[in-house]
Amino acid sequence: MKKNQLFGLKTQPFYGARLWALFSALMAVSQVNAQSTLVTIAEDPTQTTSSLSNTDVFDFNDLALGINNNVNWAGVGTFDTLEIANPNVWGGALDLTTGEASQFSWQRNKTINTSTLFLDTPSSYFGFWWSAGDYNNQLSFYSGDQLLSQYTTASMFGSLNLSSDYYGNPLTGGNTREPYAFINFYGDENTAWDRIELKQVAGGGFESDNYTTRVEAFNPEVDAEDSLGLVVAEVTGTDISIVESPSVDWVWGFEEKAPGAPIPPALALALFAMIFLFKKGFSADENTEK
Repeated sequence: MKKNQLFGLKTQPFYGARLWALFSALMAVSQVNAQSTLVTIAEDPTQTTSSLSNTDVFDFNDLALGINNNVNWAGVGTFDTLEIANPNVWGGALDLTTGEASQFSWQRNKTINTSTLFLDTPSSYFGFWWSAGDYNNQLSFYSGDQLLSQYTTASMFGSLNLSSDYYGNPLTGGNTREPYAFINFYGDENTAWDRIELKQVAGGGFESDNYTTRVEAFNPEVDAEDSLGLVVAEVTGTDISIVESPSVDWVWGFEEKAPGAPIPPALALALFAMIFLFKKGFSADENTEK
């Protein structure tokens, strides 16, 4: 290919530079989109399970109390280490077989402050019951060594005027100063993670239960709109855009562009724009020559 020839077009140096600038800008946008996740909460504040279909669930109920190492989640992945506790005011989701609160996982500086789930297959959905959320809870999603998104209770709920129904344990009562909710994390059509890290960065504990995962991203042609819940935030790395009024009518709203939904081919549109600019430039050159 000649130096000034691209996509079958004989370009002038000026337009070649413009093409490269547009292409670079497009790649920058693509890189940002590839790191985006959407956070939603269950519409019902008493809900402790996901309403998304075709998922795998891990509830910790069959594990021994205390420290468990190299815990296998059949067909999903492996936890490096977990601490399991009996249900109390801080944690323990509803066990549908007994109708009572159940065992849960937690991280705390007194024993283990970090638990990591290594997934067998990169996935675009994760949900769990985040109970007794405090400002020292930190949840991170990785693809290899790349941090895709990171969350804390403060960053997600700090400026939201959530209903008081989300505060206090909905199963046992008590602890009305901290939020309890089933939280959903959806990767967009370009986003998947292979490692999830739960960390308690200071005092207190990170209590959670009913881990739920799925390889596939949200698909509005298959998944129910209600399973999205209330949209809370969009996160790229540690950059968090908080939604002041949770609604499915936000940027990734169900009607316009849900996570995982087909989107207009940005590259094709950009290429069309480039070609238009080239043709316009060529016409100007031809008119000048005449």
